[in-house]
Amino acid sequence: FNMESMTIKKPNYWDGKWRMAVFDIPEKRRSARDALRNMLKRLEFYELQKSIFIYPYECTNELDYLIEFFRIRPYVRIIVATELDNSTHLKNIFNLS
Repeated sequence: FNMESMTIKKPNYWDGKWRMAVFDIPEKRRSARDALRNMLKRLEFYELQKSIFIYPYECTNELDYLIEFFRIRPYVRIIVATELDNSTHLKNIFNLS
């Protein structure tokens, strides 16, 4: 991947799964934490909370790349969920039906 031009391919149909990047990166790694947060925003993830970002499409490879690039593997979890209590709101944000 090239960090400057990285994008996530959006399929024609949503599979109904939410991908979440959840992290607790220590203060001593603040620059990596800020860089990850900025990249996730640039990739159009929605900031559910300061350390929880959500996206509706397959993005495991891209997340793995970022985690390895910033050397933050011990601090980041990737969750795939099929149900969220605010899914209607998120569907509107991502223009999903």
